[in-house]
Amino acid sequence: MALPAAGRGVLSPLPYTELPAPAGLRLWWLRLDEMPGDQALATLSADEIARGARFAFDGLRRRHLASHVALRAILAQQTGLPAAALVFGAGPFGKPFLQAPAACVFNMSHSDDVAVIAVAPDAPAGTEIGVDVEVLRPMRDAIALAERNFTAAEQRELLATPPELRDLAFMRGWTRKEACLKAIGSGLSIPPDAVDAGLGPELRRVTVAHQAVHCSVHVQSLADQDATVIAVATT
Repeated sequence: MALPAAGRGVLSPLPYTELPAPAGLRLWWLRLDEMPGDQALATLSADEIARGARFAFDGLRRRHLASHVALRAILAQQTGLPAAALVFGAGPFGKPFLQAPAACVFNMSHSDDVAVIAVAPDAPAGTEIGVDVEVLRPMRDAIALAERNFTAAEQRELLATPPELRDLAFMRGWTRKEACLKAIGSGLSIPPDAVDAGLGPELRRVTVAHQAVHCSVHVQSLADQDATVIAVATT
């Protein structure tokens, strides 16, 4: 659906689909199959443009630029700041954050030509969020991948899943793990098999304990959107 005017952003209305979201969050689903126009590209920083230019393939460059234009447009709508004026920082493992206003917490994920952006506009201090999206596709090596990346309980859950639902179950498990690790801000410095997020869609409290990290996150899967699997996690 079309959203209200984007405030001081350049996209008005935002051409993205807003998804039903858990309390305190807003989520947008968007396609990255078109290169943004010059006016939209002008909102990006020199670093964002330079990183896009380093991609060898046109499709990867387009996805990078389109996702960052979308992120700035959404954050401009949420903060009332001009899209071009937003300044980002990065955590120790590369997780981006908005330097000001710091209370507007966000996260972004993309898979092929699809992206999902999650925002917690009025999150309490210290709140972090993580979102992950994967395009649903045949996973002929799902069992082998699970043996390397899933907990023992998750492997049993996958084996017990009917074969016709196994691809979806695998993708749900993977996106839930990724969302948890992104919320923590660790990326894959913590191995996926240290996160027992389950393969079902329900809300779950997950305790992550790995070396010096010991924390809890809440993760849940969202309703499938156009053959994509989405999970979101909050600390």
